[in-house]
Amino acid sequence: MSARIIGHEDIVRELAALAASEEPPHALLFAGPDGTGRTALAIEYALRLNCERLNPPTTAGASLWGADSSLLPPPSSPGPCGECRPCRLILEGTHPDIIALGPGDTLCRPRDGESHAKHPDSRDIRICQVRGMIDLVARYPFEARHRVIVIDPADRFGHEAAHTVLKTLEEPPGHTVFCLVTAAPEALLETIVSRCRRIEVRPVPRARIEAGLVERGFDPDLAARAAETSRGRPGRAIEFARHPDMMGDRGRLLERCARVAAGPLRERFAYARDLADRWRSDRHAILAELDAWEAFWEERLRQGVGGGQGTVALAGCVEALRAITTARADLQANVMARPAFELMLLAFPRVTLALSPEEESAAYA
Repeated sequence: MSARIIGHEDIVRELAALAASEEPPHALLFAGPDGTGRTALAIEYALRLNCERLNPPTTAGASLWGADSSLLPPPSSPGPCGECRPCRLILEGTHPDIIALGPGDTLCRPRDGESHAKHPDSRDIRICQVRGMIDLVARYPFEARHRVIVIDPADRFGHEAAHTVLKTLEEPPGHTVFCLVTAAPEALLETIVSRCRRIEVRPVPRARIEAGLVERGFDPDLAARAAETSRGRPGRAIEFARHPDMMGDRGRLLERCARVAAGPLRERFAYARDLADRWRSDRHAILAELDAWEAFWEERLRQGVGGGQGTVALAGCVEALRAITTARADLQANVMARPAFELMLLAFPRVTLALSPEEESAAYA
């Protein structure tokens, strides 16, 4: 298995088989929650398609090894070597044929005879970027066996851009592979989804994440905390292990969740307005806040099951989790943010917070 991926052993085996086939699929759709390793799996696929030890070059002068593949050192594992030129460039993010396409101005190409300002802060993948991508894939790769374009997040195509991408997927060039990455596959055109091999990227067991972090040299106690806090998302766990202060921020988020859930209705509406305002400038932070809400209600659900709470209380937690899922999908589909947050918060049951020892003493004084 790949040492670069934590968990997902079945997916890595599937990618290995696909990359080794005579005609690898021209489009893969990696669907799953943020932080679960979707992009890392797409890069793993690019490595397997282009690693020279897995795919010895047959044309003289194509690599340092020339045409004699017998000169290649044997691989130490069945996975990509990580040492040949293609592997090194891919892992460094500098390979000219491995392209990351997302919101911004990557590959931007205005129509002939016109120009427009750069748009590095764009929230969507624009039609000008898709035109640049089509122009690129019409040419052979600079040096790779397979050019790989990683589109992340794929659900951020504008309407015109999405339909233009569909035409490319219907008649794909033989030397290019598309890896679409998304947390909201339902926001994609069904015709795009139908032309991709779909790979579901699900959360990874906590113990596997913890072991993966220890293997990477992190302190066991820190690895345990990061794995627990990540809620099955290896990418998020690595972020927590590298920046432990982020876990403190998450703790403060959970405290705020508790206060809002216990507060009056007017506080929920004020909080919804605050979320909508911040959504315009920092979507990543708000999605992390929705993750904290999920953790909050999941913990209350576990406590309720263990404590023998009634079905009404448990049903409230389940309904809250459904409301978060709906809100996240609505936001990914670019609906109006404030109503989405208001509907989510109105679906939350009101909770009663346990008093701290100091508060309890004051209450009985």
